[in-house]
Amino acid sequence: MKIRRIVFNVHLYIGLAAGLFLVLSGLTGSMIVFREEIEALLHPKLMETAVSGERVPLQTALNAAREAYPDDTIFSVRMPRTPQQTYLLKMNEPHGLFVYADPYSGKLLGAHRQEDTFMGWVALVHTELLIGEAGETILGVSALLLICMSVTGFFLWWPPNGKGIGKLARGFKVGWSAPWKKVLFDLHRASGVYTIVFLLIIAFTGVSLVFNKVVVELTNFLTASVPRAAPPHSDPLGAGGAILPLDDLLHQADLILSGPTTWINLPQTPVAPLVVRKKMPEEFHPNGRSFIYFDQYTGGVLRTENALAAPSGTRIYNFFYPLHIGVAGGTFTRILQVITGFSPLVLFVTGYLMWRNRTKAKAYKEASKNPAPNSALLRHDK
Repeated sequence: MKIRRIVFNVHLYIGLAAGLFLVLSGLTGSMIVFREEIEALLHPKLMETAVSGERVPLQTALNAAREAYPDDTIFSVRMPRTPQQTYLLKMNEPHGLFVYADPYSGKLLGAHRQEDTFMGWVALVHTELLIGEAGETILGVSALLLICMSVTGFFLWWPPNGKGIGKLARGFKVGWSAPWKKVLFDLHRASGVYTIVFLLIIAFTGVSLVFNKVVVELTNFLTASVPRAAPPHSDPLGAGGAILPLDDLLHQADLILSGPTTWINLPQTPVAPLVVRKKMPEEFHPNGRSFIYFDQYTGGVLRTENALAAPSGTRIYNFFYPLHIGVAGGTFTRILQVITGFSPLVLFVTGYLMWRNRTKAKAYKEASKNPAPNSALLRHDK
């Protein structure tokens, strides 16, 4: 029982310390699961366009963006996933200015900063609490605490000393007709046990995204895998040569890897490569983890990475992000992810109310044992 008391206190104080961050992360994560669908409803003129003939060269859209925003640089380009989807050009950095272009005319449709739209703001809250790298670290630590809280919660849910295992079914039920304090306890216990597996998956994969270097090294160590090589460098000595047009490089990339191109990362430094990102049909990752690196000066292929042929450690790590956002099993797992995102709210509210009730009861009990001197005198006078 002493061990259970220690575990109970650990579970309680972790919940009080990290609960609000986990609630915020869970609720925003539930919305992000269907981010593209929500944004298409909120901003249809930017996200979708009418299909009309053949697409113009991508370079046409890039030229239009450079002319309209001469003080900004194009960081990356999201290629359309459907015939109706538009180009998304990210300017300067991943969370900077978003510019949208019609793939059938090359004309710009509009622009906004990520934090200026509702879903963009929600995404920034979910990933960095609107405070950048420090926010990422806070959320990563909160995810580690969620793992600890899930383990301690399961320990407390399990009957002590193996007794009463036959009554485990009670831990899955809520006695709605019972007094409200018992309902709170049942709801907290049942919500935790029903969602523990999903919470552990979300927490661990969230940790893997924040502390990715550590998790990558651990995954490679456990699988005895060769680490993924660092990106190759372009050779500045080739500057001034006749580089192939961007659309020709994309055609060349299609000949190398058959999967659709999802993103293009344009070089931001003199030695950076131009990266074409692809999604092979067998990949679960929505953006794919297959890459073709081109020399930014000559257009020569520096390296090709096919995610399907990657070492086992890399393939395992590549699966964490699809698990985190719920796309691994299609629409069903996405809906399940949305539901799971609300569980931290239920667990925090019920846990907090139980703690407050216990605190009040304890304070009342102490006051009864040690009445104030004035109260004792009043009783004596009577």
